[in-house]
Amino acid sequence: MKRGYGGVAIIWKKEINENIKELIDGGNRIQAIHIQQGDKPICLINVYMPSDSKNADIEYKDTLAQIDEMIEKYKDTHEIIVCGDMNGSLDRSSTPHDKILKTFCKEKCIGNTEKCPVKETFYHQNGMSKGQIDYFLFKSNSEIINKIRQIDVLDTDPENTSDHVPVILTLNSQLKKVREKATTIIAKPKWTDCDHQIYKEVINKDLPKLMQKSKGIIEQDIKKSRKIAT
Repeated sequence: MKRGYGGVAIIWKKEINENIKELIDGGNRIQAIHIQQGDKPICLINVYMPSDSKNADIEYKDTLAQIDEMIEKYKDTHEIIVCGDMNGSLDRSSTPHDKILKTFCKEKCIGNTEKCPVKETFYHQNGMSKGQIDYFLFKSNSEIINKIRQIDVLDTDPENTSDHVPVILTLNSQLKKVREKATTIIAKPKWTDCDHQIYKEVINKDLPKLMQKSKGIIEQDIKKSRKIAT
């Protein structure tokens, strides 16, 4: 994939590391992870489909074929969620990719849900082209659909320099969280940067007090030892 043409990534918090396993399936346009949750894990497939361009139909169909292989592989053991930039719309039929995507979804019984608003997710820089091409797709008989709390398509924002807007899926799902281990930081003097003279003065000033305090503690310990011995 050419530099500057995007890609796919899946990011999660460290506290749920124990629930996540990277899957090796897919190609340079697809990433997938196993998410351990509830009675049945989730296979999350994140994809960046080829855009409309000359001779792109072959690559588009090839990428869908890879997704199909993954769906067939995990459909009996996982809840399937396919998400990402589909570069095709389910709400129109104006481009070849729209038609290919709709045919694929119909044949594989996979698609959008009523909980997702019909709203543009892509705005071309020329200001003339826009459409809904970013989705979360589910198997029609998937139980995970009942766990969907909501799907949000955010509005455009001046701080968002992408020509796509975020699409957010919220699920009612329980994951096991791992508490981060508390770390103890031990401060050590950096001898190369300290003022040796001042350091000596501080030690000479406080050392007699520490020695006197230690002497008292040592004497108490000796007395206790003598009592135990007698």
